[in-house]
Amino acid sequence: MAVVGSDVAAARVVAFDARTHGRSRLSRAGALLSLVLLASCARASTFAPSEVIDLGALVTDDLPQRFWGTGFLKAMNFSRQNSVELIRWSFPVPGADSVHGSNAYYTLFNHGGPHVDGPIHVGAGRGIDSYAVQSFSGTAKVFDVRGLPPGRSIPTGVFRGHVEPGDIVLVLTGYKAPGGDSLPVVTTLTHEAAEYLATLPVRAVGTDAFSIEALTDATSPWIHQTLLSRGIPVYEQLQHLDRLLGKKRLFFDGTPLNIKDGDGMMVRPVVFVY
Repeated sequence: MAVVGSDVAAARVVAFDARTHGRSRLSRAGALLSLVLLASCARASTFAPSEVIDLGALVTDDLPQRFWGTGFLKAMNFSRQNSVELIRWSFPVPGADSVHGSNAYYTLFNHGGPHVDGPIHVGAGRGIDSYAVQSFSGTAKVFDVRGLPPGRSIPTGVFRGHVEPGDIVLVLTGYKAPGGDSLPVVTTLTHEAAEYLATLPVRAVGTDAFSIEALTDATSPWIHQTLLSRGIPVYEQLQHLDRLLGKKRLFFDGTPLNIKDGDGMMVRPVVFVY
C-alpha cells in the first residue's frame, strides 16, 4: 500500500513503535484493524434489503385506460394511447455480417399509470424539475384504509402519532378502475388530514387510487394544492401496496425523469424492505 502526504509520518511512527515495543504492539494493531474491518462489514450488511417490491406497472398502449377507464378519458378529451415509433438501423461490418438494431420514440400519457405530479399540474408552482432529487425517496409508512367509504373520508387520526417529518406516506385504498363509461371512485384525504401531513411536513404522499382528489368533491382547497404548493410530491396509481402490509422497515424510491416544466412523469417506484 502506498503512503502519501502526512500518512508518511504516521507510518514511521508505527514502524518506530514496532521496533521499540516488539511484536505485542503489532499484534494489538492487527487486532484493532480486524475489529475495524468487521465493524465495517457489519455496517455494510445492514444496507442489503431482504426484499424489493415493485409498485410500478407494465407500460402498454392501453395503460391509461387500465387506470382511468374509457369514460373519464373521453370526458377529459384524452383520446390518444401510448405508442412506440420504432426506428431500425443496420451497419455493415467489414468481413462479417451487418450489425442490426433499433432506437425508438415513445409517446406516453404522463398521468396514466403510476406517476408523480409536479406543482404546475394544478397551478401550484413550477414543474417536476423544481423538486430536489431527495424529494423522491425516503422512509415509507403504509396505511390500509380499505374499510373507509369513498370521498374525502381519510381522517387525520389515521396518521397522527404514526408519521414523522420526512416520511413518505403511502395510502392503500383498494382502488378499482371503472368499467364502461363510469367515472373513477376514489377514497382520499380530508382537508384536515392533507393539511396535517403538509404541515409536518412529510416528504411525499402516494396512493393506489386513480387520484388523490375525489371527483365527487371539488371544494377548495384541493388536496393537490395543499401538498404540491409546499413542494411535496404526489404519487398516484401505485400498484401492489398491499404487499407492504406487515413489513416494518420500508425505503421508497420513485425518482422520475427530470422533465423541464413537466406537470408529471410516469415512474417505476420500488420499496426496499429491511
